[in-house]
Amino acid sequence: MGSDDGATGAASQQPRGVEAKSRGRKRALLAALLLALVGGAMTWCVLEYTPPVFTVPQEYEVPNLGAPPEKLEALRVVQGQVNRANAVLNLGWFGALLAGMLGLGEAIARRSLAPLLVAIPVGAAGGFVAGLAGGLVYGGPLGDLAENVKVQVVMLGLLGLGVGLALGIPRRHFRKIAAAAIAGALGGVLAAVLYPVAASLLLPTAGTDLLIPAGTANRLMWLGISSGVLGLVMAGMTRE
Repeated sequence: MGSDDGATGAASQQPRGVEAKSRGRKRALLAALLLALVGGAMTWCVLEYTPPVFTVPQEYEVPNLGAPPEKLEALRVVQGQVNRANAVLNLGWFGALLAGMLGLGEAIARRSLAPLLVAIPVGAAGGFVAGLAGGLVYGGPLGDLAENVKVQVVMLGLLGLGVGLALGIPRRHFRKIAAAAIAGALGGVLAAVLYPVAASLLLPTAGTDLLIPAGTANRLMWLGISSGVLGLVMAGMTRE
């Protein structure tokens, strides 16, 4: 009887352990999602309520009507350069704030400031690189969905890679750093594929032909999808 009771007790404890582990995983995913969305919301506030750092020089400005074609072409070129420069800075903000919020969660869980102190600058660097690479791929207003996805994949894939490195470096183990970097890159690529499709369905009149979408709702959707997907994929693939 004693051995039977012991076997029954062990069998009953095993499902409880599995259930507790499952609850812990769900809480970790939810926490990562909320922190990532907060980082995205903070980025949206920065982009919405702060003026652009770079603007078109006054000598390139032309009246709406009757401007010579060469001046319009010069304005188009300079405007593209300004937009790309601002995109690099804005993606740096996005990388810093997103990685910073996820790093804050790691810092609280590990009771150490190291994840947060590493996450912010590395995430910002990843954002800058993503903006530069996106600007190299971006040749002007994007004409179709496939072209939009290609640019977003390059840009958000590199942003995710930077965020992954930002969270992986404090773990001080090559495999863990590589796993975090891969998870971030995959999350960025997934977000890059989801955003243009979601925008075409939910905001069919919104433009998706810029590196960073314009318009309040459109930009909020882009940041929400990018940050939420990255947070979930990072937490799902790297949780120890």
